[in-house]
Amino acid sequence: MKKLFLIFLISSIVLAQNYNDAYRLGEQTIDFDAKTLSVGNSSIGALGNFSSAIINPAGLGTIKRDVLSISFNSNGFENNADFLNNSMTSDKRNSNTNHLSIILPLPVRKGSATIAFGYNQSRDFTSILKFNSFNNANNSMIQNLTNSNFIPDREFAWELGLNSRINEDSDEYQTPISGKLTQSGEIIENGFTNNWLMSGAVEVAKNLFIGATINIISGEYLKNRDYYEEDLPNNTYTGLIDPDYPETEDFQSFYLNDIVDWDINGWDFRLGLLYNFNNLLNFGATIKLPTSYVIEEKYSIYGKSEFVNNTYTVDYPGDWFEYKFTTPMELSGGISASLPLVNLNASIKFVDYSQMEYKEGFDKSELIEKNNQINEIFESTLNWNLGAEFTLPYPSLKIRGGFIYLPSPYKDDTSEYDKKYLTAGLGFPLAKSLIIDFAYVYGWWKNFGDNYGYEVSRTYQDIEINKFVLSASYVFM
Repeated sequence: MKKLFLIFLISSIVLAQNYNDAYRLGEQTIDFDAKTLSVGNSSIGALGNFSSAIINPAGLGTIKRDVLSISFNSNGFENNADFLNNSMTSDKRNSNTNHLSIILPLPVRKGSATIAFGYNQSRDFTSILKFNSFNNANNSMIQNLTNSNFIPDREFAWELGLNSRINEDSDEYQTPISGKLTQSGEIIENGFTNNWLMSGAVEVAKNLFIGATINIISGEYLKNRDYYEEDLPNNTYTGLIDPDYPETEDFQSFYLNDIVDWDINGWDFRLGLLYNFNNLLNFGATIKLPTSYVIEEKYSIYGKSEFVNNTYTVDYPGDWFEYKFTTPMELSGGISASLPLVNLNASIKFVDYSQMEYKEGFDKSELIEKNNQINEIFESTLNWNLGAEFTLPYPSLKIRGGFIYLPSPYKDDTSEYDKKYLTAGLGFPLAKSLIIDFAYVYGWWKNFGDNYGYEVSRTYQDIEINKFVLSASYVFM
C-alpha cells in the first residue's frame, strides 16, 4: 500500500482538546490530609490546619504553635463496565506522599499572625476501563473514520487498507466493512497535580481572621487508549477491502492506540475569612479566583491492520502543542459548631462550570467554538460537605465521619452521575507532641463513554474508589 505523508494528521492535535479535558482540570478535588478528609473536607468554618491554606486560609490564624506535617495515601479505583451486555471489572491502585507542610505562628503584640508553606497533591488522575463484546450492529470505528468530516481521519484509515477512494482524484472514501465486529479495549489514565502553597493569616480584630494563599500548580497527565476491532467470530470480510490493493484481502483486525500526554503548569489565588463567635460557632467564607493553566500537550497515534497475508501500520508520534485555559471562580461558605465532646461542620461551594474558558493556543474561530461548546454543555453546581468529630476523654481519641457531595456539572446528567463520598477516620496522640490521623474514603458514581459516534459503541460504568490516608503532625512545644 502506497504511503501518504501524514502532515495533515497534525491537525488532529487541535481536535484533541474538548469539554471533557476542560472539566478534568476544573473538577473539584478531595485529596487533603487525613484529619480534613475524614470530616468530609467540611472545615471552611473550622479552626485551622495546613489544609486551611486551600480550603480557607483564614483558619491558619487560629494556630498558636509551629506544626510540621506529612501525609501518605493509597488510592484504589475500580470500574465495572457494561459494554453491549457484557460486563468487565478492572481496578488500579497507586500510593504516594501527598502532603508535606510547616506552619509558623509569628510573634506579635496583639492578636495573631501565621504563615505556612507546603506541598499538597490535589489531583490524582488514576483510572482504568476495560471492555470486550461483539457489536452486532452495522457500525464500527472503521466506518466512523471513513465517513469522518475530517480528511486526515479518512486518510488514516486508507493508509491502513481499511477503505478505498471513490475515484482517483477524490478525497471521499468507502469501505465494505459494515459492523458485525468484536470490539475491545482498555483506557488507562495516570497523573497528578501538585499544589505548592504559600499562605498567611492574621487576626485583624478580636476573633476575626483573614487569610490568603498563592498556589503554584505543577503536574502531568497521561491517557493511553488501546482499541481493537476484529472480524470475529464470523469471519465476514473475506474479500478485498480496497480493490486496487490485493494485500487487503480477508480483513482480520484493526488496532488503534492514541496517547494524550500533558505537562501542566498553573497558579491561583485564594482569600478567606473566619469569625469565631463566643468559642461556640465559627463562620467561614472563601473566594478562589480563576485558576490559570498552561498546558503543553502531545497527541500521538498508532494504527495497525492485519489481513490474512499482510499487515499495515501508521505511526504518528506527535508534536508538543501549547494552549492556555482557565477554570471558574469558586465561592464557599461554612459553619462549625463546638459542642461538648463533638464538633459539627457544614459547608457549601458554588461553581459555574460554564465559565471555564480556553484562552490561547488556537485561532479565533476555534476558541469561539470550544468556549461555546463549554457554555452549552455545562452548568453551575452547589457542592456540599458535612462532617463531625467526637472526642473521647479517655483514651484520648477522636472519632470522625463525613460526607462529600459533588453534583455533575453536565446539564443533561441525572443524580446517578453525581460523585458521592463517605469518609471516616481516627485521631490520637502517640506522644505529647506527635499526633497521628487516619482517614478512609469510599466514593461511588456512574459514568459512560463512547468509543466513537454517539451511543453506538458505549460503555456504561459503575465506578468505586477506596482511599486510605495516614498523616503525622509534630507540634513544637
